Amino acid sequence: MARNSHGKNRRSGGHPPHGAPSGPQGSRPQGPKGPPSTPSRRDSHPHRTHEKRKPVPAPAGPIRRGPPPPPAASGASSVLEGVLQLKGRFGFVLSGTTGKPDLFVTGPTLKLAMNGDRVSARVLRSGDRPEGEILSVVSRARTTLVGSFVAGARPALAPEGAGDPVSILDLGGLTPAAGDLCVLRVTRWPTPKESAAGVLTEILGRRNDPAVDLKFLLRKYGIAEAFPAEVEREAASFGDDVPASAWQGRKTFFDIPVFTIDGADAKDFDDAVSLEELAGGGWRLGVHIADVSHYVREGSALDEEARRRSTSVYLSGAVVPMLPFPLSDNLCSLRPHVPRLTLTCLMELNQAGDVTSHQIFESAIRSVRRFTYEEVESLLKGETAIDVSPPVQAAVSRMGALARLLREKRFGRGSLDFDFPEPYIVVDDQGWPLDARRRERGESHKLIEEFMLLANETVARGMAAVPFLYRVHEKPDPAKMEALEKTLRAVGVAIPAGLHDGKPASLQKVMAGVRGKPVEPMVHMMILRSLKQAVYSPKNAGHFGLASTAYTHFTSPIRRYPDLLVHRLAKEKENGLLTPSRQAEWKGRLPDLTLDASTRERVAVEAEREFLDLKRAQLMTRRVGETFDAIVTGVTSFGMFVQPTAVFVEGLVPMAELGDDYYQYDELRAQLRGRRTGHIYRFGQPVRVRLAAANTEKRQLDFVLEESVARSPRSKPPHRS
Repeated sequence: MARNSHGKNRRSGGHPPHGAPSGPQGSRPQGPKGPPSTPSRRDSHPHRTHEKRKPVPAPAGPIRRGPPPPPAASGASSVLEGVLQLKGRFGFVLSGTTGKPDLFVTGPTLKLAMNGDRVSARVLRSGDRPEGEILSVVSRARTTLVGSFVAGARPALAPEGAGDPVSILDLGGLTPAAGDLCVLRVTRWPTPKESAAGVLTEILGRRNDPAVDLKFLLRKYGIAEAFPAEVEREAASFGDDVPASAWQGRKTFFDIPVFTIDGADAKDFDDAVSLEELAGGGWRLGVHIADVSHYVREGSALDEEARRRSTSVYLSGAVVPMLPFPLSDNLCSLRPHVPRLTLTCLMELNQAGDVTSHQIFESAIRSVRRFTYEEVESLLKGETAIDVSPPVQAAVSRMGALARLLREKRFGRGSLDFDFPEPYIVVDDQGWPLDARRRERGESHKLIEEFMLLANETVARGMAAVPFLYRVHEKPDPAKMEALEKTLRAVGVAIPAGLHDGKPASLQKVMAGVRGKPVEPMVHMMILRSLKQAVYSPKNAGHFGLASTAYTHFTSPIRRYPDLLVHRLAKEKENGLLTPSRQAEWKGRLPDLTLDASTRERVAVEAEREFLDLKRAQLMTRRVGETFDAIVTGVTSFGMFVQPTAVFVEGLVPMAELGDDYYQYDELRAQLRGRRTGHIYRFGQPVRVRLAAANTEKRQLDFVLEESVARSPRSKPPHRS
């Protein structure tokens, strides 16, 4: 694991945000570059990730195959296979099939499976909210569990998150104390009559030790730190440099300005850009992506490990890479002044910003500079403090102009942009949190975002005739759009015609109508929560959030396995290797590959989010009792969420702490209203709060209301009959 946050939005993928909620996301994997993902930051570049994600605890570790599912009972409508997401006494089977909703499951057979297992389930009731039951476990997500040690005559492990206590049959010679965080190897799988059981294999230590925290989260989500020896040997076998023989037969870009733009702390540079003006007007834009597939060959030990990991994971200053560092930080990283192998998407654009032609081919580059976002931001503003050659400075200026044009075109077709602030934690060398901040997103981020988005779209459109891996974001459910419309009307937001049809352009108009107003963040979150989750799929269902007819992930193969697969497909098509038999092979494999990738992505997002919440709670333990100016960021039936202005954290003011009245939750208007006084608390309202508790075990902050800095005007108390 490296101590490095990788300057892009790692969890994004190099693109803008769009799609499913749950926090900032992007196109480049988080940490580094990218836009959102719900629709799409995860989808555009790695800068942010605003995708809506459903937590699915993590598959990892050795896979144990179960018996084939029994045949469906007579009269059953269908049987499906998917990943189980447990929620206490019920759960959901996530099929990963485009257009199919998750299956709600409960009942005694739920005990057969554990969180993250791949299961076979029978659909008992179909429709928009299908229900069913587990038939069997197809494969286990993992063979180990982590949790707190429960001492006693019959010791057990209380799994972190969902699931029943697991009996410990053998302490394995270890002597844990009550409450110690431990690892257990499962030796008996659960049945309807008997719980799971296992052998204790490791004592991680006590909570709130940074080293233990990190180990615990990685074990909990099944994220492996160390690479198998065979994988390390294979990565080391390529040496430290790219020999000249490696780029023979490739088109080289050694004589034009090609450069990277990343965060100041980035080390794995997987994309570089170039831009030339065409004689007749327009541009030739080159998006040059690390040719990871040159080193990670299909079926190799490297490939199997990359598929198992599927994504790099970024945890507050540390990264667990998808590929060993000799590749991720060296041979595949587009470092300056050294030759590197790339896969180039070369696009010619007219003066209106339309792609008139494109090519995808194997290439080699020698980056002339490793820019930071801050340096490019300075150049775009015309500042002269940065020492660069005139050709490079001119290229940056042209790129800024083209990116603005592309962004204008994208918004013109209805693309959404959820510009939520991306949080990051500053930690010391031991991993203790020092501060929680917002990551700024300037024009330099948007420049890379637009170029990566365009490359992803261009590649996807060019692969329409063959089996392919798409990043899809389906249209929202009509029922959710109707509910959204009612809520927006109730809070006084103007509704454009056709909103209930769920067209991105209509939602974009809503967002434009609240721009700069106090309700803007709330409206953005309402819209985001009404959208579906972006996923990988072999079926092209378009990308709603980006208002795109075809989209993929091409730009981050160092840290995302789907991008590596896209590279293989693109190279096979370019080299005439997609024969009918090979296409049939891809067609048969892509459903499982895309489901696995979507599942692993959710795991990484959940791990990153939980680690962020843990560090925020740890940061605030030393500030319990302090008073803060804050903003209301959400209301619920159990209280209101607030965000202090001085530090980027969020916590809950429980309903019981709103002691001056009995407050009722008005879900339609998204507000709390005092029954006696008519006082209202709603999104965006300034309040004064005191931090009452910081619970690191639950990753929660609890505030109490000191006073209302600016309450909404009193409304009339409700009529009493």
